[in-house]
Amino acid sequence: MKEININDIEVLWDKDSINKQVKRVAQEINSKFISEKSVNLIPIMTGGLMFVSNLIAELEILRSGCYHMFPLIAKTYGNSTESQGTTIYGYDFLAENIDIDSPSVIVDDLMDSGETLYNLTEKLEVTSNKEVYSAVLLDKLGKRHMQIEPDFNCFILDDKRWVVGYGMDYMGMYRGLDYVGTINIDL
Repeated sequence: MKEININDIEVLWDKDSINKQVKRVAQEINSKFISEKSVNLIPIMTGGLMFVSNLIAELEILRSGCYHMFPLIAKTYGNSTESQGTTIYGYDFLAENIDIDSPSVIVDDLMDSGETLYNLTEKLEVTSNKEVYSAVLLDKLGKRHMQIEPDFNCFILDDKRWVVGYGMDYMGMYRGLDYVGTINIDL
């Protein structure tokens, strides 16, 4: 793995741009589910943490008490830049506690290969009586190999650059940046 420092990060979207897009996505989600009594939000940790915390705050402003969170942990990359296969932790708790008669929105930092969201969507479609949707901060098209597209996204990036910040990391680093940037590593 290449050694990276903060000066190597090229900013793609700053905090203000991200906040504007999170508000837009919250409005889209709220409009989609305006007739629903409740909606299950299923954030994927750790990457989706910053996105979902800002998204739920915006959703609560629009319609307080409607959105219920059931977080999961998914591991796909670990400390690698290649998929190691997806492992999902906490699904049994989710399956026992979600409102199966409400739609679900999986919330993640990015859709890259599509593997995590595809696998989780398939599992949820068996568990739930309602539709399953996905919302991502970044729809990253460069490495997609699964037949799935996010229903809601803040940004689209059509290349293979490694992205960090706002929940996304490189070897566990730079996840807490309040912006999204790319680093130049060989993928």
